[in-house]
Amino acid sequence: MKVRADFVTNSSSSSFILARKGELTDKQKDAIVKFVEEVFLGEKILSPNSTEEEIQEAIEETYLMDENEKSVRDALASGADIYTGNVDFEESGYHLAAMYQKLWEILSETNNENFVEIETSLDY
Repeated sequence: MKVRADFVTNSSSSSFILARKGELTDKQKDAIVKFVEEVFLGEKILSPNSTEEEIQEAIEETYLMDENEKSVRDALASGADIYTGNVDFEESGYHLAAMYQKLWEILSETNNENFVEIETSLDY
């Protein structure tokens, strides 16, 4: 009998088919960047113009406490906005499929002539 001692995954996958003519348009590239900013880079919770009350509230309601508070305040003082988000690894397969589908939807809406969804159901 063989026993596997290293890491084992239960992997599922889905296939898709897209049709594309040429390169992505500038409008499609802008839509992708906007999508990545909104989905992958978190929600803006503070700006350099935030009041002390807003900063304190954000610190208390999020994971900015203790070890991150000074870094957050330094970033705000330097003119940066603060974003926060999370990654749900328990549901990552579902979320990844939803992100693919939303991205294809955005690309189709921005220029239906050079990007066509043929088979994009990621149900498995």
